[in-house]
Order: sequence, then structure tokens, then C-alpha cells
Amino acid sequence: MISEEMPETDAEGTLSYILSEISKGKTITLGGCRFRNTLKD
Repeated sequence: MISEEMPETDAEGTLSYILSEISKGKTITLGGCRFRNTLKD
């Protein structure tokens, strides 16, 4: 999905960034996709 939305970026690096930021409670928008952590402790 990352490669399709942003083919010019490193997909693995972008995924690592997304996972890191959503673990901090942030919402990340990538093209038309929005990622956030909705799990509650």
C-alpha cells in the first residue's frame, strides 16, 4: 500500500516511521490513507 501511495519513498522506512509515530498516539496521513492506533490499554 505504501509503495502504491508513495512510490518514490522507501516503503520499509516509511512503515517503520508510521509504526513509531502511531505508538506515540499520533495520526499519520499518507496520500489518501490515515493511520492511527485505536487500541486502548
